Amino acid sequence: MRQPLMWLCGAALIGAAHAQTNPPPTFDLAAIEKGREQYQRTCAQCHGRNMVTSGTTVYDLRRFPQDQPDRFVQSVVNGKGNMPSFKDALDMQAVQVLWAYVGSRGGKEP
Repeated sequence: MRQPLMWLCGAALIGAAHAQTNPPPTFDLAAIEKGREQYQRTCAQCHGRNMVTSGTTVYDLRRFPQDQPDRFVQSVVNGKGNMPSFKDALDMQAVQVLWAYVGSRGGKEP
C-alpha cells in the first residue's frame, strides 16, 4: 500500500519540477513587431487580422501551443491540411519572426 502512494508522490514532484524548468517562452519585442508586419502580409487573409478569426474553417493561431515552435515552423514551411506550403515564399528568418508574433499571442505575452 505504501509503494503506490510513494510512487504517486514522486511522480507529482517530478511533474512539478518539470513545470518549473520549462517556463513559457519569451520573445524579442523587435521580432514580435516584424512578425506582426509579416503576419499581416502573409497570414491575415486566412487567419484573421491580429489573429482574430472565428476558428471554424482555419486554425485559431491564438491557441497554438507555445511549447511547439518546431510544429509551427513545419506547418508553415510544409503546409498542413488546407494551408499551402510557404517554403518558396518565406525564408527562415520570416518564419521565425512569424513564430515570435504567434507564440507571443500577438505581442500580448512577450
